[in-house]
Amino acid sequence: MKIFGLVGDPVRHSLSPAMHEAAFRELGVEAEYRLVRVPTDRPGDVRSAMEELGRSGGGNVTVPHKQTAASSLDTASDDVLLTGACNCFWSDEVGRLQGDNTDVGGILAVLQSTPGFQPAGSSVLVLGAGGAARAAVVASARAGAAGISVHSRSPDRAAAVVEQLDPVGRASISVAPTPIEPGAFDLVIQATPLGLDPADPLPLEIGATPPAYALDLVYTPGETRWTRHARERGAWASDGLAVLLEQGILSLERWLARPMPPAVRNAMWESLQGAVR
Repeated sequence: MKIFGLVGDPVRHSLSPAMHEAAFRELGVEAEYRLVRVPTDRPGDVRSAMEELGRSGGGNVTVPHKQTAASSLDTASDDVLLTGACNCFWSDEVGRLQGDNTDVGGILAVLQSTPGFQPAGSSVLVLGAGGAARAAVVASARAGAAGISVHSRSPDRAAAVVEQLDPVGRASISVAPTPIEPGAFDLVIQATPLGLDPADPLPLEIGATPPAYALDLVYTPGETRWTRHARERGAWASDGLAVLLEQGILSLERWLARPMPPAVRNAMWESLQGAVR
């Protein structure tokens, strides 16, 4: 029996167990996927949680521990080194922790498959300055965005993201001007944790002139409030369910060292759709 899991705080909302266990059944792999809460105020416990899961299979990392996870690795992928964040890990044959950032590839896949959206030459606003926001910046640049603006409640943190990632590809990356005008962007990516709790405020109010597209990396049953808000204002909008799927497929490929067939993707997506109905 292989044991995989999600390390973070909070984790009880996660649909990853249902998604990955659907994949294991389809693949005929004897495995389970657990939720491992490591309290926000105990980042020193992150590596031990990763090591325990790594010995039996591997796992994922979610907020607020992606940057701590990156610094806990023995060997990091190029995307971990670039973003300073790790969301996928496993152990090699001698127990060394390996890690990748499959959020980058997951977001990129969604940007490239969003109906009608042309990433090349687009202008993108990324909300947030954590690991998910860094992944969103890198994915947008790889998709061909011409300009990427970063907004955070902490201007210093936004500036740190820009300094770390500019330039990535050919994109011009900068701190977003204030006040923010969402309609000045082709796409807004919501990459903060806001929305995990129904009582959270909206991460960005969208006025009379919306962006053409809005992607919320948070997901909740029935969509997030911000996703609905953006759609009501006239934007094409989606929550983070498709990103969860895409990064999950990439994680499986890292853990099991093989590509995932279409039947596995279908099983994972059906499990997610069933969970949010």
